[in-house]
Amino acid sequence: MTPEEYCRNKAAPAGSNLYYSTLYHDAHCKRKLHALFAFYHELSEVVCGSSDPGAARVTLYWWFEEVGRLFSGAARHPVSQELSQLNTGDHLSQQDLMACIAAMAQFLDAPESGPYRDWLERHSNASGYIWKAAGRACGCSNQDKLATLTRAGCCYGAFELLHHVRHFARLGLDIFPSELMTSHDLNLETIIQPEYGEAGTGFFAELFGRLHNDIETCLTGLQGKDTGNLLFSQTLLKILSALCREYQSSSEQITHTRISLTPIRKLWIAWRTARRLRK
Repeated sequence: MTPEEYCRNKAAPAGSNLYYSTLYHDAHCKRKLHALFAFYHELSEVVCGSSDPGAARVTLYWWFEEVGRLFSGAARHPVSQELSQLNTGDHLSQQDLMACIAAMAQFLDAPESGPYRDWLERHSNASGYIWKAAGRACGCSNQDKLATLTRAGCCYGAFELLHHVRHFARLGLDIFPSELMTSHDLNLETIIQPEYGEAGTGFFAELFGRLHNDIETCLTGLQGKDTGNLLFSQTLLKILSALCREYQSSSEQITHTRISLTPIRKLWIAWRTARRLRK
């Protein structure tokens, strides 16, 4: 398997959200996006998949070393090999990639995050950076839009993290915004139960409502010039927006069940978004 194939299979397997979000990008831009999101998925799997935080930290330290090898032309991992080949436009920096790894590592020591806004901001140097780098890789140089992409990436990272609540709970880590939990008179032990009652329902309705509003604000901020380059972000944000509405209206708990849009619905969102942006 080539590094390109590895990154495509890791980040955008057929039917995934990113698969449809990059569907109408040109081949070279799509390849860059796959490599960047594959890097994020590698880190996310370490943080969200390991039952031993100590072992996870060792693996993340290996990634620190691998980023150094990436920029010295000696990359070992398929993802870093692919990033090395594609960084012709200098959309990556060694310092920022290392900051991304450090930001992911913080979730292994997750202290109470306080207000919702602080909870969201914790993703700025992780998924937020990946989205910003993805925008630059696709040719976007507008600083306002790159800042909006960072905020959009925060929403994406927070949404993805919520699917791993039970994993973090087993490690004794609470990844919810603590101020919002307190306002609904909830704690971690209660919220991960199969039946968390009206307080839990209200908590998730408010949480997904806030995420939905932030996603819609980001979509508005990505209108105008350069939007053709940012097709992936608009499509992925629209998929996330639809998922937020699904979680708000569904009786399914994100702590126990992962809701997904049908392939036809995701294809429709991708096609309609591409058509509107290219008129």
